[in-house]
Amino acid sequence: MSNPRPAEGADVGKFLRDPRPEAETMTRPDESTPRDRVPARVSFVTLAVRDMAEMTRFYRQFRWPESKHSDESFVAFQTGGAVLGLFPAKNYEKELGPAVGAGVFKGSVLAINLEDAARVDAVYETMRRFEGIRMLGEPTNLSFGGRGFEFLDPEGNAWEVVWAEGTSFDDRGGLIFP
Repeated sequence: MSNPRPAEGADVGKFLRDPRPEAETMTRPDESTPRDRVPARVSFVTLAVRDMAEMTRFYRQFRWPESKHSDESFVAFQTGGAVLGLFPAKNYEKELGPAVGAGVFKGSVLAINLEDAARVDAVYETMRRFEGIRMLGEPTNLSFGGRGFEFLDPEGNAWEVVWAEGTSFDDRGGLIFP
């Protein structure tokens, strides 16, 4: 049997498509959607990582569903409505330049939104025991009417875990922002 994993540099999206029959119609433009409009969808977030083994171990602590195509050079986790992928940073250096080192803010913050303030506290208690995590503080009440905390993964990617008043989730766990 051949390896179904994508070759280096290949479009990995086709390996992670939603297998449900209705998903095919959910992602195709119809007559009411102009074909020249960019779909309002963030589907795949890639972390270009320097140490695949360490980062894979770190993110497996979250216990998110993992793609059956994951291996030592590609790992993907299904999250609520999107995929988090880990790829070696060296795969991107030719086109994008070298990855910035740990301890340098990368200009983005990823978020895990939760259902309520109590869940933020519960997730904090779980995550503070993760190996390789750098917690940036305990959960606090936020000025906009939410609760949250921030952390860095082993390579310095910034995350926040937050509950925000007025948010809800769709059937797949995707955030619905007011």
